[in-house]
Amino acid sequence: MQRLLALLVLVVGLALAQAPAYPENTVGVGFGIGRGLMLQGSAGLPFSPLGIDTGLDVEVIVPTSFDALEVWALLKANLLPALTVADFSLSAGLGLDVSFNTVGNVFGLHLGPVASLEIPGGAISGYLGLGIEGGFNLAYGLGGRLYLDPVALEVGLSDRYPFKIALLYLW
Repeated sequence: MQRLLALLVLVVGLALAQAPAYPENTVGVGFGIGRGLMLQGSAGLPFSPLGIDTGLDVEVIVPTSFDALEVWALLKANLLPALTVADFSLSAGLGLDVSFNTVGNVFGLHLGPVASLEIPGGAISGYLGLGIEGGFNLAYGLGGRLYLDPVALEVGLSDRYPFKIALLYLW
């Protein structure tokens, strides 16, 4: 029963996200509980190998004590941009994240699936990656966005913070 529950949590985690699987151009500011102020942005990359859309998401976490800084970047390829699930658009792809934390000089690298489900007025997205960060590690991100053109309200959680709320400008 525990294995079935773990599998269910994994499947739900892949359907939820922190950054959409598809490339977007954004810039914003957020606050993470226990982590402090966050500056974030994303952009579609100018190259698309074999016609695959690519994007880059960057997040800089500046804690309230200003004694540590963490930088996180996710390079993503939108491999399946036009799937349909119950009349909703689903995008799925592959993400490679790289992170660096100045406390202890910890470097991380993870590879895994990225998925986004577009719902009316927003999107639910997720990322799950296996890799290293001071040893073998699992990275994850779950969250949602509410689009209020030209801004978006984002809430999420990840392995980097327990809860985050952000305001993003879309261009």
